[in-house]
This record gives sequence, C-alpha cells and structure tokens, in this order.
Amino acid sequence: MRTINLEPFMRVGAFIRKYRIVFIIIAVVVSVVGVVMVPQMVEKQYMYSVVMGSEGRKLIEDMLHRADPNALTDKGRIKSYRIKSDTIEHNPMGGIMVRIVLNNDPEMELHVIIEQEPGNDNLIAFEQGISGKAAEMYRELGALGD
Repeated sequence: MRTINLEPFMRVGAFIRKYRIVFIIIAVVVSVVGVVMVPQMVEKQYMYSVVMGSEGRKLIEDMLHRADPNALTDKGRIKSYRIKSDTIEHNPMGGIMVRIVLNNDPEMELHVIIEQEPGNDNLIAFEQGISGKAAEMYRELGALGD
C-alpha cells in the first residue's frame, strides 16, 4: 500500500492561515471591482452595438440626408462618413454621444447624439456640435440656421 505525503498540503494550509487577511482583502477588492466594472462594460458594449450596427448607421445616414438630400451619392456634398468608434460614450443627459468625420476630412467633424424620441421608443440621431469647416458646408447646404 502506498502512503501519500501530506506535508506539501499542510504547508499550503499554514501559508493560507498566516496570510488569510491578505486573501480576504484581495477577494473583497476583486469582488468590488467586478460589481463596479461589469455593468459599465455591458453598457459600453450595448452603446457600441447600437452605434456601429445597422440601426445606428441608418440613423446617422438619415441625419446626413436631412442636411444634404443627396448625401452619400455623387451629387451630394457629403460623400462619406466615418464613425469614430473610440468616441462612443454615454451622454449624461441621456442617449449616446459619438463623433463622425465627413468626407475623410478630420476638420469636418460632427458631434452626434443618438437618443429616444420623446413619447415613443424610436431612436433619432442629431448633430449636437459641428466643427467650423463642417458648419461652413452645412451653411452652404442651407442646413444650418444663422
């Protein structure tokens, strides 16, 4: 019959007993970080999926067509747009904030909000801020009131 040497396990048990307060603190810190960070990560993923998904792209394109009916065509002044995915964040007043670049020109940037329309569950995108060069183009299109 074989005997099992339990000494290594006894040493581990003694180590754990000696440093149990450290293990308890580590467990509490990991738990608190998990409780705080996981919901933020879930919210960030949701916002990313809304903005970068087909629904978000349609909302942004509808917004661009309100400014330029020929947007995203050869006849339009707005030829293309790029969503800056690293700028997606929660708007403290509600909705999702994101920046988009028009016509591959970093000086033509829109700050966009995607939020629920008042009174229903539909989403809408609208310009919250606009760079100087983009504002000039919007003025020429008659889409920016003075």
